[in-house]
Amino acid sequence: MRLNIRQLRKGLMLFTYQLITVTYLAIPVFASSASATLLTPENKQRIELAVWKYAVDAPLLLETINWFRDVTQNSRESAAIAQLSRLQFMQAQLETDKDRRLQLFENCVATADRALALNADNVAGLFWKVAAMGKMAEESGILNALKMLRPMEKMLLQVVALDEKYENAGGHRALGRMYHQLPGFPLSFGSNQKALKHLMRAHELFPRDVITRVFYAEVLYDVGKIEEARKHADFVLTAPIADEDALEYAEYVNIALNIVRKTGGSGIKLGNF
Repeated sequence: MRLNIRQLRKGLMLFTYQLITVTYLAIPVFASSASATLLTPENKQRIELAVWKYAVDAPLLLETINWFRDVTQNSRESAAIAQLSRLQFMQAQLETDKDRRLQLFENCVATADRALALNADNVAGLFWKVAAMGKMAEESGILNALKMLRPMEKMLLQVVALDEKYENAGGHRALGRMYHQLPGFPLSFGSNQKALKHLMRAHELFPRDVITRVFYAEVLYDVGKIEEARKHADFVLTAPIADEDALEYAEYVNIALNIVRKTGGSGIKLGNF
């Protein structure tokens, strides 16, 4: 039983660490609203720039958060408020102090809840709430994590049902990662078959998405589809990487390299590494 608990903890940490770096590199998709006025093209561009450069320009991110918090303070635009929660998630990721980091993730959840109170089907609100909950679960221990897993799964399934293309099929990708990393019954609800289903769909929707490809490769390897897994790993290792994305991509390059090593090595040249 002690071994199973360690397995669950490891799976949860892997899932929550990557769930949502998975989203930094995705093509942004905004929830639409007929009455929205705050998410003008100019405001969207400003938000996207801060998100893209968050890891290399923290002052820009903080400036953008402060600006958009003021803009949305009295707003009832669910889509705009959800984008504030997205920005707050990025800020929490950069925080090195554990207590402060946990508080920032809680702020992100509270902002997402504010967006969801105005529109329960706000895809961005659901997605970024799950992202923050995953990190909070990782930070707060295994018992709290166990309480959060099923609600997180439910919200991700809702994201997929509402807009399966959101954040480069981020709902499918996150579900696939969750099902793959968690242990199966009776300890938890991990399932390689469910993981394959969601990652295959994410790959169908966005075949050039690097993060989907590396997660898909891992599951394929684990179910014995070695050649197919290697194909996806090689794709990841030859993908060009922008400097702004290098920090996040390093984790996925390491996963791909591990698959390459397990499948006989390669003389393949890494994209930007």
